Amino acid sequence: MSYTTTASSTILYIDDDSDDCLILKSSLEDCGNSSKLIFANDGEEAVRYLNSVSPASLPALIILDLNMPRWDGKQTLSYIKSQPHLAAIPVVVLSTSESKMDKDACAQLGAASYFQKPFHYDGYRSIINDFNRYMKAS
Repeated sequence: MSYTTTASSTILYIDDDSDDCLILKSSLEDCGNSSKLIFANDGEEAVRYLNSVSPASLPALIILDLNMPRWDGKQTLSYIKSQPHLAAIPVVVLSTSESKMDKDACAQLGAASYFQKPFHYDGYRSIINDFNRYMKAS
């Protein structure tokens, strides 16, 4: 499930919850963000995707959940930031976890930012501007 514009404005969203994926997609569209949105169900699937595309097709932003099967968010973040061809991509963590330990670990691993998943649709829309800011900075 994805929608298209240009490769330079691709967002990779790594999350195993299909409802969260649909909410984020809808929020991006409602806020006028026309980026191509690619979904991966876990870190292992995301890494396969990232290693299969050309450098010009790499995403401008990665949004990453923490709690997933197989490769969880921290393992995925650690891998992405250890790879020279991926390390410069901003990774924003979007998780249900409120744990200071999780937030600190993600910052230490190189996450650009950490957001707690909103409980309401409007909450998602309110963080889209932050996502846009990271994409412009990359």
